[in-house]
Amino acid sequence: MPAFATPFSHSLRLVIQRPHRFLRNAWLLAVLIPMIQTATSSAQENSWGTLRGRILFDGPVPKAEQLQIERDADVCGLTTLVDESLVVHPENRGIQNVILWLESKAPVPVHPDYLNANLKPAVIDNKGCRFEPRVVLLRTGQSLELQNSDPVAHNAAAYLKRSTPFNDVIPSGKPTQRIIRKAETLPARIDCSIHAWMRAWLVVQDHPYVAVTAADGTFEMKNLPAGEWRIRCWQERPGNLTQFQREGQTLPLDKGALILTIPSSGELNLGELQLTATQLKPKK
Repeated sequence: MPAFATPFSHSLRLVIQRPHRFLRNAWLLAVLIPMIQTATSSAQENSWGTLRGRILFDGPVPKAEQLQIERDADVCGLTTLVDESLVVHPENRGIQNVILWLESKAPVPVHPDYLNANLKPAVIDNKGCRFEPRVVLLRTGQSLELQNSDPVAHNAAAYLKRSTPFNDVIPSGKPTQRIIRKAETLPARIDCSIHAWMRAWLVVQDHPYVAVTAADGTFEMKNLPAGEWRIRCWQERPGNLTQFQREGQTLPLDKGALILTIPSSGELNLGELQLTATQLKPKK
């Protein structure tokens, strides 16, 4: 029996092969066709795959620039703070904090594991006079908790585009919470205006298909809906990435996105994707 052989498909064949028999029962078409469409849609939505890969720096590992600390130096100067706009692993050349997300204007099917998950607050801490983590992933409607583990005051100024920007002062040991209702088209910058060197990025999406590369450059998105999707690739210095090098060949991006086909019940491993120093220059 063919994969799509169902009572509905049998009836549809009769409609095509013997239309005169169904003229008397035209109402049946109005019932059958939506049921077939629903069955097809459900089959597609119940197919999920995983996306993996690793992003590496192509060339000698750049040395992180040490920051000059003047404000609250008795606290913020206790450790060596460096520019974290580009973090490359000294041994395996993995690039940390590259952000990838599924980009779609239409609603994205979401795997039941995500729908049933109890979302805990996403946390960004002011610790050692730096934001931790550098990149915060947030679902719309999920609580964002702003913490301050330092003995000095900090603030978090979030430059949101689709939601109202905010600028919260966070006293030591007194966390505040925010809920953002609209997805952002790009990562939103977070600054501390008290300590000008502090920066983080807030990624707000209305679906769970977002990833940020780990210290070794690896990333993973689990239970993506199968099919063709745009996967946006972004790093804070240049913004949208334009291309990768993979196995000696150029892999171009379409307006910052890879066009990928996610397999059903399987895995798409992109392998090692390389970026050069030129591609990671700060955007002017």
